[in-house]
Amino acid sequence: MKKKDRSKYSLADHIFAKTVVSFMCLAIISFPFLVFYFVMHLISWTNDVHIHASGTLSSIKIVLKFFVTTLFITVIMDMIFSAVLNRAKGILGYISEALLMLAFFYLYVFFYSLLSNEIVMTEKGRLYVSLFLFFGYLCIHAVYVGAKRLSKFIVKN
Repeated sequence: MKKKDRSKYSLADHIFAKTVVSFMCLAIISFPFLVFYFVMHLISWTNDVHIHASGTLSSIKIVLKFFVTTLFITVIMDMIFSAVLNRAKGILGYISEALLMLAFFYLYVFFYSLLSNEIVMTEKGRLYVSLFLFFGYLCIHAVYVGAKRLSKFIVKN
């Protein structure tokens, strides 16, 4: 009995595969930041939010710092709120967690704008940014629930 030979891959095949995977990873990582940057840029067109940047690269750096800080603190607070509200199951738990996160986003944006000289916001600007962060938070949870149901459906069938 003859064993089937695995077809040999050339160096060009390996380079192509690694390039495609690298671009996919880059797209997965950069897409949320690009959405965040463009919405922050749109919000900064109002008179309520001003990003003190000398150019586009400086603006990207400022928003990237805000994005990373927001992401890090939001993950920590979401884990804390989920652990504290673990007892409240059902819709009441979700609503209370969402209201706590909305209050957290407003307080976070308030303190960030007070401590940072790079992003200056008025009262309306803080509300705009905190509502944007809250909307993003809700979208992430909606995608998670949808992906979870889709994976259950695929495994079931």
